[in-house]
Amino acid sequence: MVYVLVVTSASAVAYSKHLQRRNFFELQQLQERGAALETEWERLLLEESTWADQSRIEKVARERLGMHIIARDDMRVMELP
Repeated sequence: MVYVLVVTSASAVAYSKHLQRRNFFELQQLQERGAALETEWERLLLEESTWADQSRIEKVARERLGMHIIARDDMRVMELP
């Protein structure tokens, strides 16, 4: 009877240790994935700020759309009734 209890207890300890190792491995993978996602997020924020930079927007407007800043004499102020 004692032999059965010892074997069962040893098996439970071995299984518990196996689960601990598997869960720890999964935790490490998730932490690595989290770090990779954080790095990608920072890169995307930098890219967004680059795309939204005022000088870049003005350059694209001039080169691609043929827009230009109008002279002060060409401006008209309209008053609403």
